[in-house]
Amino acid sequence: MISISRKTAVSGATPTSTGGLWRRHVVSALLGILAWPTLALAGVNSAAAALQAGPSDARVVTQTYLKSAPGKLSQLERYVRANWFAMDEIAVKRGLFVSYVWFDTGSDEGPWNAIVMVTYRDARGFDGIAKDWSEIRAAHREVRIDGAGQADLGRIVEGREVFERAPFLNLAAAIPPPGGAGPDAGSADEAAIRAVVGKYFEGGMTGKPGPIREAFLPSARIEGLRGDQLVTWSFDEYVRFFNGTPAPGAERIERNITRVAIQGDSATAQLRLRFSPAQALDEQLLLLRINGEWKITYKSYVPSQ
Repeated sequence: MISISRKTAVSGATPTSTGGLWRRHVVSALLGILAWPTLALAGVNSAAAALQAGPSDARVVTQTYLKSAPGKLSQLERYVRANWFAMDEIAVKRGLFVSYVWFDTGSDEGPWNAIVMVTYRDARGFDGIAKDWSEIRAAHREVRIDGAGQADLGRIVEGREVFERAPFLNLAAAIPPPGGAGPDAGSADEAAIRAVVGKYFEGGMTGKPGPIREAFLPSARIEGLRGDQLVTWSFDEYVRFFNGTPAPGAERIERNITRVAIQGDSATAQLRLRFSPAQALDEQLLLLRINGEWKITYKSYVPSQ
């Protein structure tokens, strides 16, 4: 997450908004949700009441209001997803957080134009997971976007903390999908695919084989072009490159998912790995859903044009 005293949580089931109308629709829905009686500002008295109610009756929700630099909203979102949400994904898998979600207005107008909303597991909020979070934070290496860091892309305008009383709000279900469509199962699949790709990115950043083994099938193949030469590896050959030590400069590589396409139990994910302003690779991953889990079965790469 962007530098802030309290931390954020993760949700893999909320769709990424794309069109301006959808973005405004989502933010309008969010502002309506924040007025629901289940949420209240966590002042001294209300926070104390939430703590007395216990973890099953109340939980903390944080809202971080952001203002992007002019023309940088899309890049700010990419930064948040590559850094804040990359750490939060780990926290969710460990049961530290409940959910996170990104909202934005789709424009540069207003005192803020994006919100990150995070739900903790109980009324203690960040205080309940501070020690575990510090370990996750210490292991993360910043991913810069087009060479830019957080301060170049935007700033935090305000942070608010509220608490939610049971029965708890299912935020992903409460926000209507674009066009009035029904529940978007594809968005949950896309979130699961992005999590698998995140494991692949984690392996690249840390040099550890564990995340790579989680992301790929043992039968996967990796092929690419080095100049005019085709290079091909079996998965066993490929995973040997991950010996627990990051490659030189691994933390400076900008890793982005540029597109996810899903058809039934197969999917493709297109990636761009930028090593410098003049050097990048375009990668394509083929994934299959096997026994309910998405796994990478093939990776190809070529120098970016």
